[in-house]
Formats: sequence, C-alpha cells, structure tokens
Amino acid sequence: MSAERPASGEPEEIAEYPRPDEAARDGIGEEDNEIPLWFNLSFLATIVFAVFYVPYYHLHLGWSAAAQYEAEVAAAREKGAAVAAAIPDQNPFRGDAAAVAAGKQQFETICAACHKPDGTGMVGPSLVDPYWKYGASDAERFETVANGRPGGMPPWKAQLGNDGIWQVLAYVDTLPRSDEPGVGAPGYAAPGN
Repeated sequence: MSAERPASGEPEEIAEYPRPDEAARDGIGEEDNEIPLWFNLSFLATIVFAVFYVPYYHLHLGWSAAAQYEAEVAAAREKGAAVAAAIPDQNPFRGDAAAVAAGKQQFETICAACHKPDGTGMVGPSLVDPYWKYGASDAERFETVANGRPGGMPPWKAQLGNDGIWQVLAYVDTLPRSDEPGVGAPGYAAPGN
C-alpha cells in the first residue's frame, strides 16, 4: 500500500521513533552525547596556561598599559620638540621678490576669499590693521596659518607646507598698513552702523 500524500502536495511528516531508554518529551528528543575528551583537555590546558601566564606577564615582565602610554607620549613630545625647533622664528622669505610673488598668488587663490584681496578682511579679520588676536610675530602668525584658530580659520599646513606659509606671510607683510581697526578688531564698527 502506498503512502497517501496530503491534498496540498507537501510530503508526509516522518514520525520519530522513541528510543527505549528515553523519557517521553512530547515527541521532542534530545541527544545527550558526552563531550569529547580532547575538548575537555583543551579547556583544562587553557586554564593551566592562564594560571602561569597572567602573573608572569603582569608581574615578571613589568608591562602595563599606563607605562606604555607614558613612553609613547614622551616619544611624541620629543619628536614634536624636534619638529618645532626646525621651524624658524623669523620669516626666511621676507624681502625675497620671487617668494613674495608666489605668496601673492597663494594669497589670491586661498586667502582672499575670507580676507579680501587687499587684506582688509571680510569673513576673516583684517590683516592690515595693528590688531592681531593671536599675536603679530612671525612665529605666531605661522602658527595661526599652519594650525588654524577656533572660530573659522582652518589649518593650511597640509595644503601650503612650511615654505608656502612663509611665502604668504611675506606677501602679507607687503600689504599697505592701516591704523584704523579693521574687521575682527575690538572697537570695529562696520560701515553704515
């Protein structure tokens, strides 16, 4: 006699036969095989290894995350000091006509959008008045251009490089000066106010 198929076309469910030593569990059987010996031995080996390794690693070797952090910070400070020492305090391109021309081109391409072509300031502060918020020395102005300042001045060191920044500052030094407070200076009043 052939097995009858349900009307839906699905195959007939195959019944599970109960094992003689198994308790009845609503037709759901559970295999209860023993854990392999190799697995238990591997587990015990990791515990034995940890008992010896953790004290050796932390006590005998003397390593700690805090000590490694301090060493890396000290190395970074030394490297930073060496890089800072390599940057001159005075503009090496001051008075160099070719450098001033290159600086003018960079200024008109990058800086004039915020500081206007004549340096009197628009979105960015005036570069021709006597007021310099972050300092007027060559080193302070280099720091401002290279690393940027809060409130809108982006860093330009990656795009210009050290020589490009010094050339732009050499050009800025050639702009006509004004004694009137400009954009960004304390006491500045915009025209029409």
